[in-house]
Amino acid sequence: MKSFVIVSIIVILTLLLAPLMSSCQPEPTQLPPTPTSTPMLTPTPTPSLTSTPAATELEVHFIDVGQGDAILFDLQDIEVLIDGGDRTSGVVSYLKGYVDGALEVMIATHPHADHIGGLIDVLAAFEVKQIWHNGDTATSKTYSDFMSAVNAEKAKVSVATGGNVIEADGLSFKVLNPANLKESTNNNSIVLHLAFGEIDFLFTGDAEREAEGVMLIASDMPVPDVEILKVGHHGSKTASSADFLAVTSPEVAIYMAGGGNTYGHPHEETIQALLAVGAEIFGTDAHSNIVITTDGEKYELQLETTAPTPTPTPTPTLTPTPTPTPEKVANVQITRIFYDGLVKSVESDEYVEITNLGTGSVDLAGWVLKDISEGYSTFIFPSYVLQPGKSVRVYTNEIHPEYGGFSFGSGKAVWNNTDPDMAALYNAQGQEVSRKSY
Repeated sequence: MKSFVIVSIIVILTLLLAPLMSSCQPEPTQLPPTPTSTPMLTPTPTPSLTSTPAATELEVHFIDVGQGDAILFDLQDIEVLIDGGDRTSGVVSYLKGYVDGALEVMIATHPHADHIGGLIDVLAAFEVKQIWHNGDTATSKTYSDFMSAVNAEKAKVSVATGGNVIEADGLSFKVLNPANLKESTNNNSIVLHLAFGEIDFLFTGDAEREAEGVMLIASDMPVPDVEILKVGHHGSKTASSADFLAVTSPEVAIYMAGGGNTYGHPHEETIQALLAVGAEIFGTDAHSNIVITTDGEKYELQLETTAPTPTPTPTPTLTPTPTPTPEKVANVQITRIFYDGLVKSVESDEYVEITNLGTGSVDLAGWVLKDISEGYSTFIFPSYVLQPGKSVRVYTNEIHPEYGGFSFGSGKAVWNNTDPDMAALYNAQGQEVSRKSY
């Protein structure tokens, strides 16, 4: 009995202490998870802001089309064309290497054949979205054909005047000229200022000193200081006045002229004026195609052909010479071209008037009068002595003995059928002594 009681007590105590003993057992050790390594982040640099995105480059092509202008702007898939040379310029073949799809903008600076002739083929070869011209007209077949092609294109056509802005995605051309049309076709040329980032261009067409003077006093459209200047009128001395060059102050001056052209472009006076303002001079006659590439901060020049850069002419040392005895000198000049339609009912036929403005007589035997704009209609003088102060006329078809009795003998018009039309007079040695256009 006693042993039973003891056993019972042990059992009871075991049952009572079991929960306490289980609560005192140590919990299994939990190993912490293995940490995941954190990657090192390299901070992305903040790009510096510039006026033109570094990835965007503009190419400006001064295309060698001989005696004429043609300038292409290529900004990725945006293309703008100023002028196209004459009808034989071949500008289309050049453009096909650069134009992506349509031409966004075509600009005809003025209606002379050496600027709009090539645009006729451009309109046939490419879709053109916008066409700008200056509103001036001409009587030439080239102008008539050009306007027919413009009307057939169904593009947006606009007339540019001073203060307009011509827009193509990423390119904005400010029109500085003409404020209004004048009698001079050249001075009615569209003049354009393009600012691409920090690089400024000025394109002057055939604008001459008169138009330059008007632009210089236009306070609402100031003439800019530029890096690149397209020299006016193929480098003629009739453009690029000292005042205009002083204001524009170009670093690079590019003239567009044909090699050995009959106009003598560029004139030495223009070259020296450009050198006087520190411009580096390049021309399509010497360097062929010229391309300027710019990112808006700097620019590079690429020349298809290298040639010597013009340098200032040294001032010669003058040696006094004795005063010669005055001699009688002939000075024979073309003084007038009268063409059909100039004045109604005054003359029945066209003529060119040639005057001896000198003090000596001259025998015109073997002298040649030629229509050099078209390369034909040539008259060779027989023996004829032209006295000082006297004039002689060469008519297109009729004979007028009172004016020498000379005639081309042509049944159709010789003058005013190209734009510009030009007559040249050569002496018996083949030297040009005078020329006149209108």
